[in-house]
Amino acid sequence: MKELIGQLMEKANLSKEQAEQAAVVVKQFLGSRLPESLRGPVESALTGENIAGAADQAKDLLGGLFGSKK
Repeated sequence: MKELIGQLMEKANLSKEQAEQAAVVVKQFLGSRLPESLRGPVESALTGENIAGAADQAKDLLGGLFGSKK
C-alpha cells in the first residue's frame, strides 16, 4: 500500500492522510468486487506481502480459466 499511497500523493497531489484514505477505499472496493479466489493475491500485492507468491497464484488461477495450450 505504500507504493499506492506514494503514487496517490505524487500523481493526484493528495496529502498523506488523503492518500491513505483513498488507498483504503480502493482496497475495499476491489475486495468487494473480486471473486474470493483473487482477493488474497490482490490483497498481497496491495500490501506488498509475498508479491511473488501472489503473482504465481493469480497466474495459476487465470491460466486455469483459459486452459493450457498444447
